[in-house]
Amino acid sequence: MKTLAKQCLPAFAQRRKAIGMVAAALFLHGCGGSDTGLDTGAGPNATLGTMVSSSAREVPAFPVSGWASQGEGTTGGAGAPPSNIYVVRNWAQLKAALANRNSPTFATNPNAAKLEPKIIQVVGTLYGTDIGNGRLADEAYYKSLNATAAKWDWNLYLQSLDTAFMADLNKKVAQGDPAAIALRSRISALSSAKSTLRNIQKEQIQAIIPSNTTIVGVGADAKLIDGYFSINASRNIILRNLELEAPLDLTADWNGKEWNARYKAISVVTGKQLWIDHNTLSDGSHFDSAEVVTINGVTSKVQRHDGLIDMEDSTDYVTISYNIFKNHDKTNMVGGSGDQNGAKEREFNRLTFSNNIWENTTQRAPRARFGRIHVYNNYYKGDTAAQDYKLSYYIGMGAESKILSEANAFEISGPNADASKVVSNLNGYQFKDVGSWINGVPSSIAIENAARAALEKNWASASAAAVSSNFTLGPYTNVLGWTPPYAYTPGASFDEVRQHNRANSGAGKVAIEGATLDVSAGFAVLRSGLAWNRSTNKYSGTITLTNKGGTAVNGPVQLVLAGLPGGVTLDNATGLRNGSPYVTVAAASIAPGASVTVPLTYSNPAKLAISYTNSIHIGIF
Repeated sequence: MKTLAKQCLPAFAQRRKAIGMVAAALFLHGCGGSDTGLDTGAGPNATLGTMVSSSAREVPAFPVSGWASQGEGTTGGAGAPPSNIYVVRNWAQLKAALANRNSPTFATNPNAAKLEPKIIQVVGTLYGTDIGNGRLADEAYYKSLNATAAKWDWNLYLQSLDTAFMADLNKKVAQGDPAAIALRSRISALSSAKSTLRNIQKEQIQAIIPSNTTIVGVGADAKLIDGYFSINASRNIILRNLELEAPLDLTADWNGKEWNARYKAISVVTGKQLWIDHNTLSDGSHFDSAEVVTINGVTSKVQRHDGLIDMEDSTDYVTISYNIFKNHDKTNMVGGSGDQNGAKEREFNRLTFSNNIWENTTQRAPRARFGRIHVYNNYYKGDTAAQDYKLSYYIGMGAESKILSEANAFEISGPNADASKVVSNLNGYQFKDVGSWINGVPSSIAIENAARAALEKNWASASAAAVSSNFTLGPYTNVLGWTPPYAYTPGASFDEVRQHNRANSGAGKVAIEGATLDVSAGFAVLRSGLAWNRSTNKYSGTITLTNKGGTAVNGPVQLVLAGLPGGVTLDNATGLRNGSPYVTVAAASIAPGASVTVPLTYSNPAKLAISYTNSIHIGIF
């Protein structure tokens, strides 16, 4: 930092609120310790590990609501001590932060350290395949680690699925053909090779989130590509302001009818008190249509992605809000362990989906078994004839699910763009819609009629499944036996829901607590003199910011002017932050060594001396 009158360098420690809910004031601690892979310097050049995180809004614009606000409440890493607050820029740093390696407890009891409150801020793009030194893991790398994995061959796997090819191969084997015998031996090794390679890939790309953790993306470009979050028997977790591109399963499996992949973007098994908010999740650059194969006369798109967020095994008290789900097939599964597992599911699975966007998704938005599911104020957009991610259905009524759909805006195009695409029957019978729209038309009656018709069409199959899997099935009803125990406001119109979600949902859209970072130490600041315009009675000047670091600083970049004298107004301020005006810098990114000049215009009727302290931040205020 520096003032206009003189340079000053206050201590990096700066008061801020813990991310998530109400928390004690904290100081951001550096991520030190080179053995952990955490940054130790200062400034933008490999330095974000020690920069100070600025406080966001005093009152979050989007506080936790829905089912996650019930039970014990969801606070994530709120209350974390200075040692447990991290800024991470790569995969190794993220994993070290999740282990809470800076905690004083870690040296003697690493398991206890994991459970302490912790806050992790993500800066830039993280790759789950990052193995250090600028290298990314691929199939060849994984195979180089293990002799069994090295036997995996995707093209040979595809050949092995061809019944005609295998019949001819087996005939040649019976005739004693040495080449055929060798080839069948290679095919026989594929199963164990697949399993081994999958486990090696999982070990690399999986980030396990322990209890009492907040992970928040900084600014508008925090991403995770080809990695995934795993929440397993953990509780009290917050994930916000991140873009996640689902990882690719290198050993996707064909079951004779469809492809199945192993890895989700976020996998939840027995998770409790979770808030997943303002994220963007998708297949990224790898659409399913990138790989098309024909097996035994059946042409299909290879699916190398599993769900975007899947939850199972007694997961409970979860809110999924203000996210964007796009360009994906099997999007959100609730109760994924199966119809036969009612004993461990039916008393749990209390989930809220609110103010999300599903765009160009095929199915499961969500698909739910058991539990009490509240789906409200969401915006859906899909095409039943799309080339990629053709809409099949949105809400799936699974076994013993009790789904309340409310004030959802469905925008559907293509053939059969009607209520039959809103809801599908997957052995459930309790579903209620209140105040939803299809293409702008109030459609609750049509949606409930479609739910009834879908059950009646599926009745024989559902009845058989109810007997074999021991779950309850009955005639269609919109009586759910529960009502939301929390306050909420349903959207008033189709356009209101659509426009509000488009403006606010997804990563990098709005101010998020903890999603800003003070980068003042990485900049040189040069102030021009002030000029007075006699005709307008305004003062004008400039501040030039120069990136001193070795890496680009990506925006939005905010210049804050604190302590302006009373009676002096910054006319071109973008807004106020904690009572001080700030200007959003026009440049989206400032390269190493590059400078950007910010013009400033003041109203100063009393012609006071203008002084203030400036600071520089990345993120949205």
